[in-house]
Amino acid sequence: MKQPMQRSAASRRQLLGALTSVVGLSCAGPAAGATSGPALTPGAEASVPLLAGTHMLVFLPSNYRPEVKWPVIFFYHGQNGSPTTSWIRQHTDERDYIVVGLPYLTPEGDQPEPEFANRELPNLRAARQWLAGHASTDETRVYLGGVSKGGWAASRLGEPELPRLAGLIMVLAGRSYPCATAPGGAAYRGKPLYVGDGETDNNMRPARQAVMFFQRQGAQVTFEEYPGLGHALPPEAPRLRTWLLAQHRYATRTTAAQAELGPWFTNAVAAARAAGEVSEKFRLALELARDPRLYYCGPPAGAAVQSLLQEAAARSPAREEWNAETTYWNLLWKVATLRTPDELRATRDGFQQLNATCPNTRWGRLAAADYRALADAYDRTLAARSNPTNSTSRSGVNARGIPVPRWSGNKIIFDR
Repeated sequence: MKQPMQRSAASRRQLLGALTSVVGLSCAGPAAGATSGPALTPGAEASVPLLAGTHMLVFLPSNYRPEVKWPVIFFYHGQNGSPTTSWIRQHTDERDYIVVGLPYLTPEGDQPEPEFANRELPNLRAARQWLAGHASTDETRVYLGGVSKGGWAASRLGEPELPRLAGLIMVLAGRSYPCATAPGGAAYRGKPLYVGDGETDNNMRPARQAVMFFQRQGAQVTFEEYPGLGHALPPEAPRLRTWLLAQHRYATRTTAAQAELGPWFTNAVAAARAAGEVSEKFRLALELARDPRLYYCGPPAGAAVQSLLQEAAARSPAREEWNAETTYWNLLWKVATLRTPDELRATRDGFQQLNATCPNTRWGRLAAADYRALADAYDRTLAARSNPTNSTSRSGVNARGIPVPRWSGNKIIFDR
C-alpha cells in the first residue's frame, strides 16, 4: 500500500483545528471564508476550490432551473484517480441531478482510522455548504457515493452522516465498518442505498455482506452485479440507471409518477406470468422483485411479486438455483460475523455441503471457492491456537485465532 505523507501529531491537530474552524455542521449557506468561486452553468462542469488547495468538480444538469430544488450526488473517485462526474452523469443522461466530483485532502495515500474520517469529513461538509449557497439544492435529497476507494470512503464518511443524507451509492466496494457496528443508528431504516460490483471482483464478498447488513438495518437496498467484470466500472449499469430514476421521479410519489408506475408494474407482472419456461419465469420474477421501482408501488405490489417469485421458484430448475442462492448468502453473512473457531468450522462445512448438493448451480460452484478459502483459514486458526505466542502475528488473524477483515491498499479484504 502506498504510504501517506507523514505529519507530526501536533501538526495534525493544528490542521484539524483549522479545518474544524472553517466548516461546521450547518449546510445553510456559503462556507465561512470561502471564495465566491466560478459561475455555475446548466449542462456544464466547473472546478471549485475547497480546503487545503483541493478542488471539486460541480456539474449542473442540463435541465437545471434555479426556481427548482435539485437533488445532489457527491461522488468520490478511486485510488490514483481525480475528481470526476462523468460516470454518474452518464447514468442520469446529464439531467435531473447536480453531480459533484469530490477530492481527497491527501490523494497520494490513506492514513489509518480515525485520521481518514477526521481529515476528509470537513472537506465534504465544506463542499456541501458551498454548493447550498451557490445552487438551488434540495437538502433532503443529498446522496454520497464513490467507486473503489471512493466506495469505501462513502461508507466510512456516509454512514455516520446518514441522518443528513438521503442515501448512499457504493460501487466496487463494501462497508468500512465491522458488521456489529452501525454508526448510522436508526437512520438506515427506509434509506435508499445502491451497491454495485463486478462479478469477479475481490470486493464482491464484502459488497454482498454490505447488502445484507443494510437490509438487516431496514434500508431499501438495490444491488447490481456487473456481469463478466472484475474491479472495473461497466459502460452501462441498468439497475443504477433505474435507481437514479426512481429517486428523482418516483420517490416524490406525485400523481404523475404513480401514473407511470402502474402500467410498468402491470406489464412486468404479466410478462413474468406469461413466460413459458420455468427459468425465464423465475428470472423475470426475480428481476421485478429486485427492481428499485417496486418499492414505490406500495406494499400490496411487493406482496404480489413475492408470491409470484415463490411460485416461480417452486419448480426445477429454478428451485435448486433459488435454494442455493439463499443458502450461499446466509453462509456469507456467517463469514462476516464469525466469533469462534467452531463457527468458522461450521461455516466451512456449510460451503462444502452446498457445493456437494448443488454442484450444477452458480451458487454451488461459487461455494467451492469459499470452502477452500475457509478451509485454509481454519487450518491457520488451528495453527495459531496451538502456538499462542504467534496467534496475533499472522495478518488477518486476531488474538483468538479468528480471521478478520484487514486493509489492503484501497480495499478491505478478508484473509482466510
